[in-house]
Formats: sequence, structure tokens, C-alpha cells
Amino acid sequence: MAKREKRLEKQEQGLLEQAEKHRIKAETLKGRKYTTKEYWLKEAERFEQRAKERAKLLENLRKSKKEKKEEEKKEAE
Repeated sequence: MAKREKRLEKQEQGLLEQAEKHRIKAETLKGRKYTTKEYWLKEAERFEQRAKERAKLLENLRKSKKEKKEEEKKEAE
């Protein structure tokens, strides 16, 4: 696995973990002046959106790698 794939996987996992932490904060903490329940939920949604973007990048990277291998295989024959 290439460095870029590992990095994207770790980023995706980390973002999902952060989103989960923010959802827990929204449920458990009382609202303050700037950190209301809506704030924590919005932050969680942002983290999840970024995680989806990373997953899409990772998927595209793997597709392009697979296509390259298939092209090389055809050229070798």
C-alpha cells in the first residue's frame, strides 16, 4: 500500500472519530455561549463530510491504480 493510501485511510478514520466525539459532546454537554448543541452537531457534520471526501479520493486512487495495472498487463501480452 502506498503512502498516500495509508494517509488517506488514517485521515478518514480520524475524521470519523472526531465526528463521533462531537456527537457525544452534543448529547452530554450543556450549551455554553459559543458551544451549543447545534454547534457540536454542525461540527460533526463537517467532519463527516470531509471523511466522505477522503473516502472518495481513496476510491479514485485505487481505481486508477487498478486501471494502470490492467493497461500494463495488456501491453505485456
